[in-house]
Amino acid sequence: MSNKFNIVQKPKKTDDSNEEEVEVEVDVDSDDDEDVSSSKNDYLKHRMTSFMLIVIGVLCLLLLVLYLISLGSNKKYTYSDVENILKEAAISYFADHPEHLPTSESSIVEIDSSNLVSAGKMKNISDYLGADTVCSGTVQVAKIDTEYVYTPYLNCGEQYSTVELYRKVLSNEKVVSSGYGLYQTNGAYVYRGEIVNNYVNFGGKMWRILKITSNNNVVLISEDGVGYPVPWDDRYSEERLYDAGINIYNASRAREYLSRVYTIDDPEDDDFFLSKKNRAKIIPYNICVGKRLPSSSSKDNSEECKDVLKNQKLGLLTLSEYLYASIDPNCKTADSLSCKNYNYLVKNYEWWLATANKENTYSVFMVGRSGAVKPQDAANYAVMRPVIYLSSGTLYKSGNGTEEKPYKIR
Repeated sequence: MSNKFNIVQKPKKTDDSNEEEVEVEVDVDSDDDEDVSSSKNDYLKHRMTSFMLIVIGVLCLLLLVLYLISLGSNKKYTYSDVENILKEAAISYFADHPEHLPTSESSIVEIDSSNLVSAGKMKNISDYLGADTVCSGTVQVAKIDTEYVYTPYLNCGEQYSTVELYRKVLSNEKVVSSGYGLYQTNGAYVYRGEIVNNYVNFGGKMWRILKITSNNNVVLISEDGVGYPVPWDDRYSEERLYDAGINIYNASRAREYLSRVYTIDDPEDDDFFLSKKNRAKIIPYNICVGKRLPSSSSKDNSEECKDVLKNQKLGLLTLSEYLYASIDPNCKTADSLSCKNYNYLVKNYEWWLATANKENTYSVFMVGRSGAVKPQDAANYAVMRPVIYLSSGTLYKSGNGTEEKPYKIR
């Protein structure tokens, strides 16, 4: 934009001329000043941008240098990582020295982390967790059946200590003598009642803790069972004169079925239950398979355990164990309908027990949809709810036993 100013110029006086006023119009352009100012601002902005880019570049270079330095320094591991390192180091050590392994199930061998370091199987624990961390580590080796179980223990004082599943459960639970909860009986801890925090997520499936044995093994029962409903046994019965089944567990289809389930590795199989990795965490136990009468009032496995099937990985619950889970005082015998009351084992499907009816050769105790127990022909169909044992050395990972936050193991 231009502004116009009128300037009056007076010419010099001469003798011969008359004085005249001459008006001259002069244009002055103010945009030139604005252009100069804008140019200065652009220059300052450019300088500031360049400065900021240089600062950012220096910071990035510094971070890169620090990152490269960190790659050359000791990597920091989690406590769980170090436990796994201890375990793998011990496995490698005993592979070189098999003569040091335990020779029986009653003996346990322990090796210290310092020995594993001396053998060149691992670094010092402080190299993994940092120089300011003071920890000790050991690995216990137990023989279970024909397999060896390696259990690492890390002790870092108040910062961290390895905890077994059974210890975590016992520290979470208050032992009770009435109501819902954990009861102590004959050296074992048994869950009873309808609402109890005994959920375990194992192998991607939900389980319930039945009890902790006197030697601290953790006994679990599957919450949803495996596969589809199947017969307990479907053989021809001489007593019934048709395929009603024979109620001898040792020779039953139930035993055959669970043995097959245990070996399935194909996740696409309808009966796939546990991966090989998870099966390695299960220990064998003796299934009580003795028969009893519906009118019997025992709840301590005294009748069922008169006959046992040894060294099984998957089994079924006994009738005594089902009855004992109820805290209804009227639950006195197998045919008491009150046994379905206040009992966390009740499900909305039919499922088999390991216990057969002593009155005949063909019927087995089945838990109905309502929770009532009735003897049924072994050839009937119901779900199998496997029972497994986890060793006392099974390590706790997370959770508090609720359905929302079940216990998880390593």
